[in-house]
Amino acid sequence: MSAVNVLVVFYSRYGDAERLALAAGVGAVQARASIRLRRLADLADPQTIEATPAWKAGRARMQRDYVVPRPADPAWADVIVLVTPVDTSAEVEAYCASLRASGVGVGKIAAPLAPGGSEAALRPVYAAAACAGLTVVPAAGEDGDPVASARAFGQRVAQMARALKP
Repeated sequence: MSAVNVLVVFYSRYGDAERLALAAGVGAVQARASIRLRRLADLADPQTIEATPAWKAGRARMQRDYVVPRPADPAWADVIVLVTPVDTSAEVEAYCASLRASGVGVGKIAAPLAPGGSEAALRPVYAAAACAGLTVVPAAGEDGDPVASARAFGQRVAQMARALKP
């Protein structure tokens, strides 16, 4: 059985996308993959973040708990799980653009997720990932439990990557 590396990259303000990212990572581990979990930095200016207490608190906690993606991360990964919140996908889109500029996304699997499977949130992430050279694997419809669905998706994409490895 060949080793599979899964990079879980997410952007979350209040924790919804974070929960999905954690669940997808657990699913990948259950499929015997190695994972790296990374939170994207906020693109909003500090004054905007400071003006919203819940965002400020969530940001402070997540900055303690996670590091931002490093340049070596996508090169290491076979799969890149991209988790975006429903209200904005700008951070994830910008990350995909950085993959495109560096060329490290070509031939890798992209696995986008959003709370509630929001088509409006996922559509720009699908496009950005495809433009970065990633092969986009859409998540199956949720079965009512978004965390369980994200975990199953993490397992599925790790298994797909293993099947595709030489």
